[in-house]
Amino acid sequence: MSLSPGLFSVGLTFQCPQCNFAVIKNGSWFQVVSHYRCEGCGREIRITYPDKIAIFQKHAHLAMPPPGAR
Repeated sequence: MSLSPGLFSVGLTFQCPQCNFAVIKNGSWFQVVSHYRCEGCGREIRITYPDKIAIFQKHAHLAMPPPGAR
């Protein structure tokens, strides 16, 4: 699975692996981010490409069809 453009404008959830604090950001944010500072524990969290694939797979049911698609 790739990072579906149908999820770029959809809020996706990722839980910090250290403290389970949930961050909700648009798919486009997850597409470009490589790390962020967790608001829950303050640690620097890496988001790898396999992490991104898992996030997008988890939210695949929310994908918006591309404009003009039937």
